[in-house]
Amino acid sequence: MQRGCIDGRERMTTIIADRRTGVMVSDNQSTLENIKTPCRKVFRMTNGPNKGTLIGTSGERGPSLIFVEWYKTHGARDFSDDLSACSEDEEFLCILLTPKRKIFTVDRYFYIEEVEERYWAIGSGGDMVLGAMDAGATAVEALKIACKRDVNTSTMGRKLQVEKV
Repeated sequence: MQRGCIDGRERMTTIIADRRTGVMVSDNQSTLENIKTPCRKVFRMTNGPNKGTLIGTSGERGPSLIFVEWYKTHGARDFSDDLSACSEDEEFLCILLTPKRKIFTVDRYFYIEEVEERYWAIGSGGDMVLGAMDAGATAVEALKIACKRDVNTSTMGRKLQVEKV
């Protein structure tokens, strides 16, 4: 399972899902053509078959948001569509935290993989966050560490995005 990079390309974000506390935490930084900009990265499904699921998006913004919209109306395991949301050079990786506190990752091919770990992170600061949590930090504390140390992870002067299932 990959965290920080897909095909060697960095994911300019850090998102953690913690099944123990039912929380997903994200930074607010997006990088558009080398310009840092603030953006929302965690989305809650408010209706449909996946109501209550949290989705954290990393990578190419457009295709990852296409996945978020698609997921609103499809069953949790209904990944049978032939989806061409991404061109060859567009990549994304999403992390999902369900109301039953299961963690999944989904890539540009809409390949879903369940993560059996108690907590999991994606993005450029993912390894740093997991190490901090292994040492006893909460998800919020761990993400603050990544914001301090990972150049591609930042609050952009805003509060961290913290969502609970």
